Amino acid sequence: MANLRILKLVSGEEIVGDIISETDNIKIENPCVLAIGMNSQGKASLQMQPLLIFSEQKVVEFHLNHIIYNVTVAQEIQNKYNEIYGSGIVVPTKSKIIT
Repeated sequence: MANLRILKLVSGEEIVGDIISETDNIKIENPCVLAIGMNSQGKASLQMQPLLIFSEQKVVEFHLNHIIYNVTVAQEIQNKYNEIYGSGIVVPTKSKIIT
């Protein structure tokens, strides 16, 4: 997870994954589609689904003309991604210490 980024595609999908190469194309390893869904309490929650569900391939290449933006990820996204593909280590959110 050296270069975890979010790509917004012209198709409207937002993809998160580890960028392994950026030239005329961007190669992204273990890409996941980001979505917002409802949890059992009726609240919005982050959903992440592997892009390559039915393939053994782990790297996808996107042409730069198909990418609207390429941005860094929030800690919540990084934590969720690490649960799936990383070490499973989740960085806790900052909280106030009461003394």
